[in-house]
Amino acid sequence: MAHPLLTDQAWRDLARTAPELTASIECLEHLKNELRSFDRPMGPEEALLVIDGVETATRVLEGVSALALSVFDRCGTPTDLGAKTTKALVQNRHQLTGAEATRRTELAKNIGGQVSMSGQAVEPLCPVVAESVHAGVLSAGQAGVIGECLQKLPTWVSPQVRAETEKTLVEHAPQVRVTDLRVIFTRLLEEIDPDGQEPADAVDRSRYRVNLRARRNGDWDLSGLLDAITGGVLHGLLTSRIQTAEKTNDSNGADGSPSECAAVGGAADAESAGQEMLEIFDAVLSGDRYDAPLLPAGSPDATDATDAAGRAGSTLADDSAGVPGGVGVRADGTLVDVRAEQGSVKNQIYERFATLMSRIDMTRVAAGAPYALVVTAKAEDLANQKGAGVTGVETPVPISELVAGGLNGAVFFHLMSRQAKTVQVATEKRFANARQIAILTARDQGCTFPGCETPPGWCDVHHIVPWSEGGLTDVNNLTLACGRHHHLIDKSDWYAVMLVDGRPAWVPPASVDPAREPILHARFIAREIIDTLFD
Repeated sequence: MAHPLLTDQAWRDLARTAPELTASIECLEHLKNELRSFDRPMGPEEALLVIDGVETATRVLEGVSALALSVFDRCGTPTDLGAKTTKALVQNRHQLTGAEATRRTELAKNIGGQVSMSGQAVEPLCPVVAESVHAGVLSAGQAGVIGECLQKLPTWVSPQVRAETEKTLVEHAPQVRVTDLRVIFTRLLEEIDPDGQEPADAVDRSRYRVNLRARRNGDWDLSGLLDAITGGVLHGLLTSRIQTAEKTNDSNGADGSPSECAAVGGAADAESAGQEMLEIFDAVLSGDRYDAPLLPAGSPDATDATDAAGRAGSTLADDSAGVPGGVGVRADGTLVDVRAEQGSVKNQIYERFATLMSRIDMTRVAAGAPYALVVTAKAEDLANQKGAGVTGVETPVPISELVAGGLNGAVFFHLMSRQAKTVQVATEKRFANARQIAILTARDQGCTFPGCETPPGWCDVHHIVPWSEGGLTDVNNLTLACGRHHHLIDKSDWYAVMLVDGRPAWVPPASVDPAREPILHARFIAREIIDTLFD
């Protein structure tokens, strides 16, 4: 069988060495050709099954590739083949990007088999991550974030504590978004190392700057370096007015070094997907493209959402890909596919425009809180000046920096005790006041419709029990909803409810769930895990 990567002789050699691979390649090529020629009858449900099967096969192949590369590292020599390192060999042999070659070789190093100097078998550097990757439970993105987190453990941490931290992160990974793993790790790190890092020297403020240069055509170039508080306040202002709903997260360390215990390509893939989405927004807005789905084809989120659609009804404990965009979670942990209600890029652009127009009328109290930065923090931490607060877009800010430079009128502190779940702030007016909006921003951290990632600044305040029906303007009767999902209530059978534990949820129509059980946003599931880590 001819293939661009394998000569006829190489194919025969591969058939002798690993006949399972040649047989699998032939079968998959046959399936691919029949799909291309429309000779394989298939409906939407069968197509989703094939997609799930391909993802399963991909994860198996990732494990096989890692093990094969670890064998080469043990007994091969890259210089004999004209390469300085195994990474360079793989990159040049298969024409890969540097990030992808690094991802594969790091995966092999950290989850592949090892041997000691005496020839004895040694378990992988991260055995729990390795076992989960080989079992198909962890994706490359999840494994990469867990590896990044484990790198941040203090060097004095015992192997037992490190192993327990790894086990906890792997256990919760299928239940939360990849970004939530970092939040869970931060809570674990606070317990492991309550004193934190040694205090840094006072920052030399002379190094901060703002440069503004005019171009000949009237445009302006803006650059500079801001301190943590000024940057945080500016970020809050920009988020409340013009930030896009897509959030990118830097999964690499400050020095850009690869993760110790897993492949690091996931973070780069997420950043690339965010850039691709920005370009799609620009194309639709300029008219170069009529419309596009919010989850672009081929992106990690789109793949995960498709997988989740095929697994709709499965439980979080059984799901291996975490909770992607466009998927909600019932209180019992089962996943619900709600991608059909997320709209398109064209819808999103219009809803943002409509939201901005509605906020021109500054007499409307809900036009926005006067606080540029809303921070949720424990009262105990603020009093002791330790730990970190969390902004409305889930960015941690050290309490020490907030106390030093953030206690001013532009910052609202939403202080919670260890037991507090909800707060009581009410008004007799129809529109939420500034304090209520600030508290909702801290509690909901964006649109609460399951799977929606619209940030707080693009959301309206929604009465769960309508004002016209006697509903109070009380934070326990309010939730944040973006323009699209706010209007969805008027034209469909979706509606919001407040659960007895103070978490807003959404009840779907019978066409989505005949039982009409409330669906939560995944961020509330992650918060519950964090709150009960040490119970």
